Amino acid sequence: MAEKLTEHKVDATQLVHPSAVKLGGLLGYRFRMNELNRLLPLSEDSLLSGFRNRPGAQAWIGEHVGKWLHAAVLTWQNSGNSELKAKIERVLNELISTQEPDGYLGTYDFPTRWTMERERGWDVWVHKYVLIGLLSYVSGMKDGERRASGENELKQRALDAACKAADLILRTFGTNEGQLDLMERSTHVGMASSSILQPMVWLYKMTGEKRYLDFCRYIVWAWEHSPYGPKLLGSLLSHGDVHRTANGKAYEMMSCLVGALELYRVLRDENREEEGKSLLLAAQRAWGDIGANHLYITGGTSLGEHFQPDHHLPNDGAVSETCATVTLLQLTLELFRLTGDAKYMDVAERTVFNHLLAAQHPNGDRWCYFTPLEGQKNYRSDINCCASSGPRAIALLPTFVYTLDPDGGIRINLYTQSELNLSEQGIRVVQETAYPYEGRVTLKLQVSEPKEFALRLRVPDWCEVAKVAVNNEEPKQVSCGYLELRRRWVNGDTVRLELPMKLRIVIGTHTNEGKLALMYGPLVLAADERFLPTEVKSLDEITAAPEKEPSLKVTSVNSGDALWDDERIFEAEGILPTDPQQRITLRLTDFAHAGAKGTRFVIWLPRK
Repeated sequence: MAEKLTEHKVDATQLVHPSAVKLGGLLGYRFRMNELNRLLPLSEDSLLSGFRNRPGAQAWIGEHVGKWLHAAVLTWQNSGNSELKAKIERVLNELISTQEPDGYLGTYDFPTRWTMERERGWDVWVHKYVLIGLLSYVSGMKDGERRASGENELKQRALDAACKAADLILRTFGTNEGQLDLMERSTHVGMASSSILQPMVWLYKMTGEKRYLDFCRYIVWAWEHSPYGPKLLGSLLSHGDVHRTANGKAYEMMSCLVGALELYRVLRDENREEEGKSLLLAAQRAWGDIGANHLYITGGTSLGEHFQPDHHLPNDGAVSETCATVTLLQLTLELFRLTGDAKYMDVAERTVFNHLLAAQHPNGDRWCYFTPLEGQKNYRSDINCCASSGPRAIALLPTFVYTLDPDGGIRINLYTQSELNLSEQGIRVVQETAYPYEGRVTLKLQVSEPKEFALRLRVPDWCEVAKVAVNNEEPKQVSCGYLELRRRWVNGDTVRLELPMKLRIVIGTHTNEGKLALMYGPLVLAADERFLPTEVKSLDEITAAPEKEPSLKVTSVNSGDALWDDERIFEAEGILPTDPQQRITLRLTDFAHAGAKGTRFVIWLPRK
């Protein structure tokens, strides 16, 4: 194989290795539950049965093992759980053993391989996730680390299996005589199969083999020139409307754009940025359109798995497929890495603390396929696309709470009890906070010797004015965006950040005309039958007064009734819409916990 590529340019900021961060607080709890109650207990047979006995039970059954491996490897890198590591190795060995001599590593029988028969058309999609799973392990086992010979052998076998599978796809699809059109052999206007772009870029970066880059270029060409292609770039660069692009399928479209940004990065690093600029611009326009016209207050997107006309965001029904929530987060993180723009991390925060955690049951064992903003949550423990996607986003959390800038600066992107340990640089940052329930954040620095570098603290867009102080200095007011603190840091230095939190009333528009919602810091609050006042019989009997300056009291849920050790209740003054003079105490919960005990809940309340 060719030598690995050397990057000539760097992103605005880089994700940290999962092992560098230990999470506490709400995010740390959900991360642990994801590991202990989903990734570890999940049946290996359910992950591998479609490969052992082809054809699989359904057309995309093979995606689950790749998604599981991606989440499991990231989680094991963070936790070091030996039981999880052993399971990863068993699953990998078994998966690789099912590969056909020609490289095929899907779940279809030979007569329907690469066809659209019998509701097929997901064969390349399955290979995409198999490649993601294999390559996640390869990249997770970094070069230069001492390990057992068996681990080195498995890493090489995983890379070889990925190359064999990819080479089969290269032989099968293209523009040469006898090859198939990748866009035609795909569901959702070519977007499902062509989202294999992302792991193909990874494979090129790992091996340096030009044929993989050429295939990536073929995918982008076919988007626009195949009669079956989605015209992804042409649509987004001309009108920028995701609803009017291809068939508006949210998950697959954003998956393609994530791959497009990976390809842009490679082209940029090889001094071919002009060739890739359209990829970046298309992704930015799609993201901007989603944020302006297709984003729920909770940071989810899509209805019935598709982007809808502008501002059509019903609160019940097939709201925000979890696969779409996860892929929006991935797209947002890619754009954040490339640009360092705080607006991307503002959306990532909203998505994580609201729609992502709302889709995951607090126990970590079940996931919602759709997560409505009112009604009831349907948590499911079976194997489905969303229950496999959700754990991947939770596993990514340690990688972007902090990120590292090319000048040696450290960004603090999300606030949560946590530690960042950069042992090679002799830097450790301990974050103490009860965020997102309180706005006080203390950062304690431990350095092996005095060092000059920048701390860049994100002041969220929901915060009007924050205060920051270093050691005993006088606090100063700062506005939203990234605040840079550059100085020569010494061991024991402390930074204190105050993010004033108060109850905010959001007046509904479009689908929510005549309604209001309540927010506290980054959290979207919900009225839940679990916490209804005794004098109120149903959720539609309560609201808040929009003209009144709201006040709020945050208290802990009694331990016997709490969904986790630090669950909170938000108490505010409310009214009855039928009798505005009668005041009541609204007891609210955050959307992440609303309905987790099977009760009904609602975010958007009627206006008086």
